[in-house]
Amino acid sequence: MTLLAAVLAASAFEAGAQPARTDAIIHSQPLHAGQIDPRLFGNFIELLDDVVPGMWAELLNDRSFEGVAPAANWCYYDGSLDICDRQWDTNATWTLDTADPFNGARSARLDAGARPASLTQSGLGVKKGMGYAFSGWLRADRGVKALVRLKFLLPSGEWMTLASAELPALSPQWRKYSVKLVSSGQTDQAVFELQVQGEGSLWADKLSLMPADNLRGWRPDVVEAIREVRPSIIRWGGSTVDPGHYRWKNGIGDRDARVPWLNENWGRIDPNDVGIDEFCQFCELAGVEPLVCVSFADGVQSAAELVEYCNGDATTAWGAKRAANGHSAPYGVKYWQVGNEINGNDARYLNQIAEFIAAMKKADAKALLMTSFPTQRLLNRVGKDIAYVCPHHYTTDLAECERDFERIGRMIDHTPGCGHLRIAVTEWNIDAGSWGLGRGKQATLEAALLNARYLNLMMRHSDKVKIGCRSNLANSYCGAIIETGMPGSGVLKRASFYAMWLYAHHAQPVPLWLEQFSDRLDLFACGSEDKKTAVVFAVNLRPEAVELAIGFNGFGQAARVLKAEALCDTLRAGQPDLINHWQTPNRLRIVPLPVSSNKVSLPGLSAAAVECETN
Repeated sequence: MTLLAAVLAASAFEAGAQPARTDAIIHSQPLHAGQIDPRLFGNFIELLDDVVPGMWAELLNDRSFEGVAPAANWCYYDGSLDICDRQWDTNATWTLDTADPFNGARSARLDAGARPASLTQSGLGVKKGMGYAFSGWLRADRGVKALVRLKFLLPSGEWMTLASAELPALSPQWRKYSVKLVSSGQTDQAVFELQVQGEGSLWADKLSLMPADNLRGWRPDVVEAIREVRPSIIRWGGSTVDPGHYRWKNGIGDRDARVPWLNENWGRIDPNDVGIDEFCQFCELAGVEPLVCVSFADGVQSAAELVEYCNGDATTAWGAKRAANGHSAPYGVKYWQVGNEINGNDARYLNQIAEFIAAMKKADAKALLMTSFPTQRLLNRVGKDIAYVCPHHYTTDLAECERDFERIGRMIDHTPGCGHLRIAVTEWNIDAGSWGLGRGKQATLEAALLNARYLNLMMRHSDKVKIGCRSNLANSYCGAIIETGMPGSGVLKRASFYAMWLYAHHAQPVPLWLEQFSDRLDLFACGSEDKKTAVVFAVNLRPEAVELAIGFNGFGQAARVLKAEALCDTLRAGQPDLINHWQTPNRLRIVPLPVSSNKVSLPGLSAAAVECETN
């Protein structure tokens, strides 16, 4: 159907034309013996460009002065800059200095004289009345004084000071200085300034400006959004773990002591502000289970020590280090994946995986271990000792995904000692390799509906498939469920956010047998264990509306459709490529649907949850 035809079809529906009808019957008989695990609706945090910086509350970029490495050009689809592209403003009063930096390879040197020296970073979002904690490592020549301030350029060309504070007397040795700033105004164009006065130089390193409303360093609006969408489980790791160069031990302890590192996979210098502690604390804040992918490249000992760091009590060597770093109680991480995207036939992986498993279980006997990509040889080798095998699916070809589930299921069923194994899809989305406009496609309504169809598929195979981690959580070049700007700018919920919300909020544990009498809709039914409630998930990829008529078999005589709601375009334009953006953030969202005589009218291009009372 052409775009014009789609619009005309949608208009005809709005004008009162009768939608096509699909009949379906929900049976009380379970589809299979398995149950739907809430962890199917999980997500993924990867150290990929602005995924983590966009969730973290820190206002200053490049706070260690190691530079801003541009992302590879193929990553952008519209040429716009993101939060990781922000740099220190250039002027003649400061330079980068490689002599005796506090951290990393260089610091900033400010040279004052007849005029003050000034180091600034622009484009910050600040709120009126909000406190901002400034800290930085400084050393200075004697007699030099310094102040920090937030300022704003008025249309008249004059500067208005929003907040300012003088720093205590400075030392010629590196010392940490901290002051609090309270903004008298609100803007997304504030400028942070470190100003130096007197005759001499000041060196600065590891500068920080953290809003007072941060939650253990995380943005409260991000935490709130993730609580709302209920992902149940979030994976940490990805390509920076294997084949990348991220090493977890470099990302623990005092943030100011951590050295930034070049993320070669994604072309960025990572500030190293967020490591395993911060990730686990985010999971605590959001009320979700952490799933940690350990680096195969970093070796057996590192993997075992990471398990002990997260889960050992304070009497263990690495548990004591965690306690010294501010978290005395173990994090209690249950789920551990050994390596990222390593073929299960890889000789080195096959030869060492058993050693990884033994060492990690010695650190925590209750750890539930996962392999990377599953193969028969891998199951033969260690299947009896693990809990999950982990394919990744980045495709719109659901038939291919289903064949993969069936292939893995046959391996599990026919390999001695592996009947307990289950599948965890630790990364999935419609695509991973398309860039340019193809990457932008991931933010569309159509992509969200394809996500919903994949959730239906996983639930159909929920006898084996128990965990799903959609990729990615934030930003990620349009691939994520939320987009963020500067702290204070808010959170933009993509269409896929609402698709994930719909399933996480409505799914019931028992998959039910459902008869469907046309192929207009992708349908799936599930119910409560007490048989009092059933839910039908319906995905309509057509631009025209479809009426769904639901019947019941094996339930009480009073079984009926109770209510329904759907992700759709609120203007019903029939356009699959629509996105939510900052100017119209709520065009694609969840809306209630009218219900009449067990019939529900499903908008074109929608994903719906239809709740039924079945007792």
